[in-house]
Amino acid sequence: MQQRGSKYTAEIKERALAMVASGESITRAAMLLGVPKSTLADWVHTQWDADEDAVAARREHRRASIRRCGRIVDKALGAIDRRVTAAAADCRAAGEGLRLLERAAKAGCVELSDTEVQGLRKLVEDYTGTPLRELTGALREVGTHQQAIEAQLTEGGDAQTISVELTVVDAAGGGADAV
Repeated sequence: MQQRGSKYTAEIKERALAMVASGESITRAAMLLGVPKSTLADWVHTQWDADEDAVAARREHRRASIRRCGRIVDKALGAIDRRVTAAAADCRAAGEGLRLLERAAKAGCVELSDTEVQGLRKLVEDYTGTPLRELTGALREVGTHQQAIEAQLTEGGDAQTISVELTVVDAAGGGADAV
């Protein structure tokens, strides 16, 4: 019997839904039965919305996706944290080198004019500040992407929050940014 307003019979719809339920992809089932993919997708989603088991399965899949994204974000933040630590070590080494050079200049071991000392100080400040600013920006960007992914995955009110906080300390300036 053909459904009202549909050019497909109930039998075709049932066969298509059974194929998808048995593991066939929507695309393949639609092709085999001569039904547009969008029509079959609508049938599947309508059936899933009415089926509590399917809703629960989607909710669990969404939770698993959130956990997987959380692990990915944790790995990314760990890698960035290692880069921040390395950059902070570089900042400390550059600052120590500059202080050593200034002491040598004051002791008369090295001839440096005030202009040269200021130039070296600016060079060290520029070098040490830039990597930390770039990494801090990268951390903020990762956080923004994480929030967008979580928002997509938790649509429908099934929220599971993944929070990550990382503090970046600027060794040269002594400041800290919470990300």
